[in-house]
Amino acid sequence: MTKQFKIGEYAIGGIIKVSKAKGHVTIQALDWDTKEVLINRRFFDWGEEAMSNCLNDLTSCYHADKILDYIKNN
Repeated sequence: MTKQFKIGEYAIGGIIKVSKAKGHVTIQALDWDTKEVLINRRFFDWGEEAMSNCLNDLTSCYHADKILDYIKNN
């Protein structure tokens, strides 16, 4: 499962991409125009606090909470 959150100026690069696969979650910051990966983080232990900290570094706390809720619910 993969989902892109097009946040714009409130996120590094403008797009946050979340990919869930068996055993890990990948969070990436993508450039709005080129879709180039600017930051790539992979989480194997489903640590909610670590993912929250990563998302808060990439975007605002509002968007970080919404993305984390999406990860937990899907």
